[in-house]
Amino acid sequence: MPLPNEGIELLYTRDCDAWPEAKANLRAALDNLNIKAVISEVIMDTMDQAYIYNFFASPTIHINGVDVDPKGRRTSKRGLGKDRPYFYQGRAWPVPSVEMIAAALKELY
Repeated sequence: MPLPNEGIELLYTRDCDAWPEAKANLRAALDNLNIKAVISEVIMDTMDQAYIYNFFASPTIHINGVDVDPKGRRTSKRGLGKDRPYFYQGRAWPVPSVEMIAAALKELY
């Protein structure tokens, strides 16, 4: 398994209901860009993990330790929250869109 903050990571808490949709969107973005990559799924159980992975709410997708959401990159909060909002096309979503993830992959991967 890759070290924390390396490669493509799907980070989520055990009580998060949105992570399967986030994973499906991530897989779709990877497929759309013809990127063959391993997705590391990491369950966030402790605040120590939250600090190590720069995690503040579930679900979160990181590419080499960087949040796919540009707004999420600006927070210094750490925690084990769930129901993280993603803002895209003028409204809040429970997961990052395929388009948001694809843009981050093009930028960071």
